[in-house]
Amino acid sequence: MGKFIYWALLTAVIILLGLFFWWRERKLRKKMQANITTQKNRATLELHTFQSQMDPHFIFNSLNAIHSRILSASTEQASEYLTRFSRLMRMVLENSSREWVSLEEELEALELYLQLEQMRFDDRFDYHLNCQPSCRDALVPPFIIQPFVQSAIWYRLLQRPPESRGRVSIEVGRKNGELYIRLEDNGLARQSTFNSLQQKTAYTRVATERLRWLNDRYQTQASVTSGHLYDAHHQKTGTYTIIHLPDVNPASKPEETVFFQ
Repeated sequence: MGKFIYWALLTAVIILLGLFFWWRERKLRKKMQANITTQKNRATLELHTFQSQMDPHFIFNSLNAIHSRILSASTEQASEYLTRFSRLMRMVLENSSREWVSLEEELEALELYLQLEQMRFDDRFDYHLNCQPSCRDALVPPFIIQPFVQSAIWYRLLQRPPESRGRVSIEVGRKNGELYIRLEDNGLARQSTFNSLQQKTAYTRVATERLRWLNDRYQTQASVTSGHLYDAHHQKTGTYTIIHLPDVNPASKPEETVFFQ
């Protein structure tokens, strides 16, 4: 009887140990698969981010504009354009694989982009950039603002008559524990069954997807909202877009969410 109990207990221990190692191996595999999926999604988003910044149409048109100014003997303008273009491309190459950049770097790249587009479209629009001084220490995902500005310029401001000057304004501030970027433009939204309130381009979709990935990774509440602007007579005067971001600085980067311990 004693031997039977001994062997029964030994068998039970072996079974329990086997179940424990099977459960542990299964858990490790799930964690590894989750990490692989996360890294794969991140790599895909980084590639899409890089592609959205290295837009072939923008690059070709910018180089064409530089070439045109050289041919028209506007060498000073061509030199200025080329200098800004090269600075922007350098920032794209340096920042495209980074998860966070300083707000100052983001706004510098955005202003370079706006200046280039302003020159390329012969000053058909003005821009105004206002950032609260208290926000200068903030960190943001790189190139998160430019896709929405590009959408406003290409799909709304340039829809205005050539003699009618466009306007885009960017305001950056802190409110209710978040960082917000508010874009406003007086452009004309293109009327089409494929165009909703906020003109959805491939680049704005990538930017929105990056914010969703940021929320999953850090359990934040980043989002994008948009709507029409109206005057006192309830006539549409333009479009607004607000990018809601977590209020992050170098001392308070959010911790990555770990799903498996």
